[in-house]
Amino acid sequence: MNSIDPSLSSTSISSKTHAAIILQLFLFATALLPIVANGQFSAQFATDERSFAESSQTLQNATRIQRAWTVFGRVLNLGGDPIRAAKVTVDTGVGRPEVLETNLKGEFSTEVTATITQYEAFHVRVVASKEGYMTAQESADFTAKDNATREILVVLREDSENSELLSPAGLVSSLEARFRSPETLSLVPQPSRKDFEKGIEKLFSEGSYLDAVSSLTKSVNKSPGCVDCRLALGLAYLGTNSIVSADRQNVEVDKLTASGKMPRERATLLYIAGVVETWRHEYKNAAGFFLKALDLLPSDSNVLQELGRTLVLQQNWEAADDYLDKAIKAGASREAHLLRARALLEEGDVDGANAEMKTYLGKHPVRSLPMASRMTYLDLQQRLEVKSLSKVKSIVGQPIPELVKAMPELNGLETAASQEPLPSILQKVGENVEKFFRDFSNTVSEEDIRVENLRANGQVGEFQTQKFNYLLLARPEKWGPGLTEYRATPDGRSAQPMESRPGYMRTKGFASASLVFHPSCQGESSFRYLGREKMEGRETYVVAFAQQPEKAKRVGLIIMGETLEPVLVQGVAWVDAESYQIIRMRTDLLKPLQKVRLVRQTTEIQYTEVHFKDKPEAAWLPQVVTVTVQWKGKTFRNSHHYSDFKLFDVATREKRKQASLGPATGTSLN
Repeated sequence: MNSIDPSLSSTSISSKTHAAIILQLFLFATALLPIVANGQFSAQFATDERSFAESSQTLQNATRIQRAWTVFGRVLNLGGDPIRAAKVTVDTGVGRPEVLETNLKGEFSTEVTATITQYEAFHVRVVASKEGYMTAQESADFTAKDNATREILVVLREDSENSELLSPAGLVSSLEARFRSPETLSLVPQPSRKDFEKGIEKLFSEGSYLDAVSSLTKSVNKSPGCVDCRLALGLAYLGTNSIVSADRQNVEVDKLTASGKMPRERATLLYIAGVVETWRHEYKNAAGFFLKALDLLPSDSNVLQELGRTLVLQQNWEAADDYLDKAIKAGASREAHLLRARALLEEGDVDGANAEMKTYLGKHPVRSLPMASRMTYLDLQQRLEVKSLSKVKSIVGQPIPELVKAMPELNGLETAASQEPLPSILQKVGENVEKFFRDFSNTVSEEDIRVENLRANGQVGEFQTQKFNYLLLARPEKWGPGLTEYRATPDGRSAQPMESRPGYMRTKGFASASLVFHPSCQGESSFRYLGREKMEGRETYVVAFAQQPEKAKRVGLIIMGETLEPVLVQGVAWVDAESYQIIRMRTDLLKPLQKVRLVRQTTEIQYTEVHFKDKPEAAWLPQVVTVTVQWKGKTFRNSHHYSDFKLFDVATREKRKQASLGPATGTSLN
């Protein structure tokens, strides 16, 4: 038997139609009499039932509306900037979903024709995605009475497995105990409780965020004033990366808790808002939200932990340590120990950081950690190894005769009578090095490499030669100046030397060797003025240097499997007595690296003065580099010769300007 269409109760139905309905109902009731009296169906009843169904369908068809809808919107990042070329899927349930692409303003638009009754809703679901971002979605409903649709905004959050931020899943799980508590359940109105409990189960036990949204939406519709229902719904939306929808719920919660009579709920809202601000990289705003939440709930472990994380991201190490210590005492998650290890490490408390890292690791293997956690672990291990080097004696403190014996290059040294000239030498050399990195122009040169495998008697065994284009590109690091070095084949493709012979040792990174004399780096090393020596026809000052383990921040690292060792260096530089340019440099390991069996790595660099056609000032660049390595009982020697220096335009990779050698160098390039 057909049921009565709900639309028939509408006040918009005409009086004639209403009379027809009453008539049908009357006939329906009359037809029941023969059934009761005779115990059988009559033909009249069947006829009347068909008539009623046909009449109902006719009335429903009369209210159907066909309309062309414009579905439009924008895709933005968390900073509110448009995202171009994002893939947008528009699903209205009418035909196949349509796939669009955003324009330069992040906009998308399409026309959809749909037929609905005036009482139905036209549902639109928009899913946006782009490489480098988390896929997000938003939904909207429009009734037949709406003259037009409204703009649908979709916000994409950057996606990075190396992110140090709390993830959406992490945010959801952090609030499970709070939403499952008897206190929370008791505050949910009875009409909404069943849907609320179902939504909570989907949210936390199953991780079915879309199903949770469905159930929690019902709970909110039944009890619009239920604050916990809206908080949970907003949390479920964040789980699906529906940031705009979550924000709408949080706005309503803000209104409902503005009186200050619901401190627990208000603090939860502020906590969620703070996490979202960290996703926007607005750390100052995030810290403000967390501090307001702590005013309401001073011992909330979630808030304390995320405030500590925010302070770590702001590099406010001391304050981060303080709040993370409180978070741990309040019962924060395991991650609080990792965050505190990071803060202690930056404060210089390596032992304290190690204790926190051990607590964080527990029985978890290092290889199972997220990338950001592994990087902190590796940094800590490096610092521990560096700390162990603090008692190593460097060449800075060795007697001159021992240095001359170890370094034949010092045979012509006139020993210094005092260290009085050293500060002036370091200042002037530092100014030149700083200028070199500050004003560096991208260059390309020809590199001839000869890689030799030496026998025990020092004679050359097997060898290989290769030729490359060698690119030096200015790439400032967070801490200051930096260069990135690439090898390329003549046709411009990236290349690595001796790729077919993995037994050979490959070396690079010579142009940055002078950084030890940069003003921002000098405090990490100790220096000693050895004296004067004539080198390559020039009068030079000879300066020994060695990185200080307890102060060095720019430390190399050798990783082999799960074995790692930090690389600190010491060496000697020959500085032109007139120009204060470094014309020769030698570096050695501060100590052999026993774990990876690297006994020796000696790098000898000869610099040359290069002049470019359209650049008035010369640049001092490596011309000849020899690297000798003793590793795993074998000795390798790499020789690098650089010539034909040109400026390199990264944008076009075509504009190259011929360079010529300065006449004062007394050398030529092959």
